[in-house]
Amino acid sequence: MPESSTPSPATPLAKGAGLPSALPSPGNALAKSAASGAVKTVASSAVTVVAWKTAALATAAVLGLGGGGYYFNRDLQSRSQLTETQQRATALESRLKEADSAAELARAQLEQLKGQLEKGKKTSLELEQARAELARLKDLSDSEKKVLEKKLADQQIQMEKIQSVPAPDDVKLEESLKKELADKDVQISRLKDQLKITVASEILFPSGSAELSQEGVDVLRKVAKAANKTQDEVKVEGHTDTDPIAPVLAQYYPTNWELSTARAAVAVRTLEATGMVPAARLSAVGYGDSRPVSPNDTPVGKAKNRRVEIIFTPAKSR
Repeated sequence: MPESSTPSPATPLAKGAGLPSALPSPGNALAKSAASGAVKTVASSAVTVVAWKTAALATAAVLGLGGGGYYFNRDLQSRSQLTETQQRATALESRLKEADSAAELARAQLEQLKGQLEKGKKTSLELEQARAELARLKDLSDSEKKVLEKKLADQQIQMEKIQSVPAPDDVKLEESLKKELADKDVQISRLKDQLKITVASEILFPSGSAELSQEGVDVLRKVAKAANKTQDEVKVEGHTDTDPIAPVLAQYYPTNWELSTARAAVAVRTLEATGMVPAARLSAVGYGDSRPVSPNDTPVGKAKNRRVEIIFTPAKSR
């Protein structure tokens, strides 16, 4: 093709020179091409987005998470529940460890209590043994006590037998008194180691009086003579009946107490004065009508109650 027939690309065409208006210019074509590419790109991107969404929805559908975020929320809830469960499990593990520690402590305390229980059982057994031994000793003590009481009773009986047997001096005293007072209304009796001379008051004193009669002085002189042969203590007791003191004598002896005491004192003074019996061995007491030996409802009974008793007691028995 001739060179002149082909326009040179470098030659610019006059604007609108002989060219139809329908034909695009090269710049328009390029712009259109660029716009078309952009549209295609946007369309491709939209398709990609739609495809991604479709894939995501399909994947969610396959995983059960479709339906406008419903399954996604369920997944979040499940994850939250799983976290809570793990936290609870952790807490339970901590409590389990605490429970194990408490159980270990309880086992240690139980072992300690078992040891104390065994010790208590041993102590209880020892206590029972001690009680049994104490009961045995008590029975033995009661038995020994009975034996000792029997021995003491036997010794007491032996002592009474020995005491009931008068000593040779007492026998001589009793024989001497019986011989001296044989012709008098006098009773001589013995109780263990005591020798008692009972003299009717009428022999010693006139009725209602505390002055010795001559016969009374004679009786007391004989008693003093026998008393000087021993070292016995001599006690004189005055006794009366229940008859009241006569008005004439009441100014001297208001009651039988005073009368019995005065008679005992007079007898003691006579024993000391006439028989030279030491005062340290003499004593006097008045009992009035408080110790009768016979009922006071008859004259005979009253006569027996009006008496003076002279009691000899060995000094060793004081």
